[in-house]
Parts: sequence; structure tokens; C-alpha cells
Amino acid sequence: MGLILFSCIGILLLFSIPIITSRLAKRMGRSPKIWFVIGLLLPVIATIILFCLPDKSEDNINHPNK
Repeated sequence: MGLILFSCIGILLLFSIPIITSRLAKRMGRSPKIWFVIGLLLPVIATIILFCLPDKSEDNINHPNK
């Protein structure tokens, strides 16, 4: 029972950062599928890179001062 629970928590943690990265990518006007894969390969680094890139969303284009 303990091994199954530990494995489930590990898998949940393994996919949580790529899911967060893909949602942030979608919010910033980028492809969530590509950023999910990048998040799987480079979990924390992908999120940092995403924050360093310029925002491409339509809201930012129409209202750059927001």
C-alpha cells in the first residue's frame, strides 16, 4: 500500500510542473503542448525561460501598458 501511494504521489509531482508551465504558456500566448513537453524535459528551467520570454498574448498586444 505504501509503495503504491508513494508512486502515485511521485507521478503527480512529476506532471505538476509541466502542467503549470503549459498553462502559463497558454496565458502568455504560446503553444501549451510544446511547453508541456519542454516542461517534462526541463521542469523548473522551462518555467524560468517562459517568464523571461516576451508576452505574445492578444491582451498584451492591444494593451501594452497593462
